[in-house]
Amino acid sequence: MRRSLLAVLAIVSLVSQSFWSQAVAAPARLPFRSTFESGSFSEWNGGITGRMSVTNETASQGTYSAKGIMTRGTTADHYRDFYFGNHPSVGGEAVSVDRGLWVSFDTRFDAGFAFGSASVHKIALINFEDENSRRRYQIILNIWVPTGEYFLEHLVWNADRSFQKAIPGLDQNIAPDALMQRGAWEHIKIFIKPNTSGQSNGIVRLWVNGVLKANRTSVAVRESTNFLPNKLIIGNYVTDTATDGVQRWDNVVVSDVDPDGVRPNPPTDTRAQ
Repeated sequence: MRRSLLAVLAIVSLVSQSFWSQAVAAPARLPFRSTFESGSFSEWNGGITGRMSVTNETASQGTYSAKGIMTRGTTADHYRDFYFGNHPSVGGEAVSVDRGLWVSFDTRFDAGFAFGSASVHKIALINFEDENSRRRYQIILNIWVPTGEYFLEHLVWNADRSFQKAIPGLDQNIAPDALMQRGAWEHIKIFIKPNTSGQSNGIVRLWVNGVLKANRTSVAVRESTNFLPNKLIIGNYVTDTATDGVQRWDNVVVSDVDPDGVRPNPPTDTRAQ
């Protein structure tokens, strides 16, 4: 009887462990953190480096950060990629619809940064890519140049790589609007909970320096599809030739749990000029 009871308890323990390991299994390659302290982009998967580099000129934490240079008279399309979850290059555990995705990082536009004629300036992009590594949905953190405010853009793409549409409604909705401050590191956090396919029950939230500025619910993040977030891009992309200055990124985190907890103040940098 005793042996039988012990056997039953052992089976229950194994089943329980198996259940919880599956229930809390993290998406492939997550959590990811890049502080650039290696002095390179070795933690990232690829992209066109161009005028992007890792330098020790300034950092929000540690010594190094990523730097992108935009020069008046030229365009720019330089970026670094990180693949995770069910991206075809990874082929692993996908981001959970229930847990969603958290992305946080520190961003900075150096003093004197001059925006060009474009109304939108990109900072970071979260892609939902298909089995052919083609973007189908994007949540993009931008600066709305006319006002300087941070805003999230929601784009949809076709399988042939053509642009389909922009879905409005992810801009800041908690006053006052958070505006980009030149010459200072600022902390960004984004939460995306994909909707159940065919339902408008997704969630997208944006915090700036620890303060919730966009709280969007009932969002059809991926409409009636099953695509999930699986790629992060940081970079500088400008099509006009008037943008001029230095843009920076540091302390990048991608996770399926909140990476920050409570962080009420932006990072400090005693070396900032």
